[in-house]
Amino acid sequence: MSRPVPLLLAVLAAAFLAPASALAVQPAAPEPDLTAPFLRAAATPPTTLPTNWACHPDQTPNPCLDDGETTVLRSTQLQPRVVDRVEPAPDKTTPPVDCFYVYPTVTAAGGTNAPRHTERALEDLLRWQAPRLARTCRMFAPIYRQVTSVVGIGGSMATGQTRTSAAINLAYSDVLGAWRDYLAHDNGGRGVIFLGHSQGTAMLVRLMEREVDRNAEMRRRLVGAFLLGGNFTVKEGKRLGGNFAYVPTCSQPAEYRCVVAYSAFGAAPGGTSIFGRIGPISKAFGAPYGKPYVPACTNPADLSGDAGVVRPVLRGAPPSGAEGDTDAQFWNKKRPKAPTAWVIPGDRFTARCRNTPTTATLMIQRGPSTLLPVAVPWADWGLHAREVQLTMGNLERIAQLQSTAWLADHPS
Repeated sequence: MSRPVPLLLAVLAAAFLAPASALAVQPAAPEPDLTAPFLRAAATPPTTLPTNWACHPDQTPNPCLDDGETTVLRSTQLQPRVVDRVEPAPDKTTPPVDCFYVYPTVTAAGGTNAPRHTERALEDLLRWQAPRLARTCRMFAPIYRQVTSVVGIGGSMATGQTRTSAAINLAYSDVLGAWRDYLAHDNGGRGVIFLGHSQGTAMLVRLMEREVDRNAEMRRRLVGAFLLGGNFTVKEGKRLGGNFAYVPTCSQPAEYRCVVAYSAFGAAPGGTSIFGRIGPISKAFGAPYGKPYVPACTNPADLSGDAGVVRPVLRGAPPSGAEGDTDAQFWNKKRPKAPTAWVIPGDRFTARCRNTPTTATLMIQRGPSTLLPVAVPWADWGLHAREVQLTMGNLERIAQLQSTAWLADHPS
């Protein structure tokens, strides 16, 4: 597949200017573990309805496109505000790879499943999570009839109710239909990064298990997968063998065709946590359950080449309504703001993976003059509500490194 000359030159320039880690030889993947079970959920056919895209490269308006400048602060939340610089909005180019993005639980609708149209809360969330990564990839984000309450899923499964399975299958049918629509009409052999958070991760794990992991042709197109806040599963002490048989978790910067997965916490989770452990939510979505399976933790602050330093990127203005309240609580009512589209605070955080016999969590630690984010809505929820924004700068860098490395090995 040919690319415009200016874009190709830009890709080559990025590769030339990238650090040595970006050009590292792709490490050998571990041997596949063909004992990895399929999800317990039965195969579900795609929806017969046409795809309703929340974001598509040909769509206007497109809430997933980057829309402005970035204010970089030198000061933390506890210091007088000092602006270091303002970075211009990126040039409008066509990225060389694609992203297939399935968003987390966001609907404000009642009932069991969300409607198949945009809501204000969804448009806001797309603007928080997608545009920075859309600098690296063309963004495809389908609207799907997601289950309206993640907590409700766990509760209903724990009490033996079965209606949740039908709700999950309905949501998944939209995701599967959109994926096959994208393959048929938009992919053209391009590399793909999968992006998911929370319920979106659960949907993508199910999709990738049959459509990518056990499909050699699609594995060749796989640039990477960000499967965040969804208890992606591996075998204990291994990089695969849980949800996936062939695609491992990532182990070093610039490694592609691998999974980035974590659940962020500021304090060790207690017995009621539903993230960072295999529990009712995992069971509801059909994940492998019990020994020898454990949730995966890969440290984005290492995979980005940032030596454990976490790099938050936030919208310049906080959201409104309930999400604004969440932002205020999460950032200790000292959320950084800016008149630009984006703001990068000066607060320094570090991260490390912490594994126990029952949990795997990305533990966030604060640096000098920095406040640790607050778990919202309660302690055992951890930093789930804003873990994407908290690590967005690292995710951007990982996507860039993976894209550069994949393109170098797949010249067109």
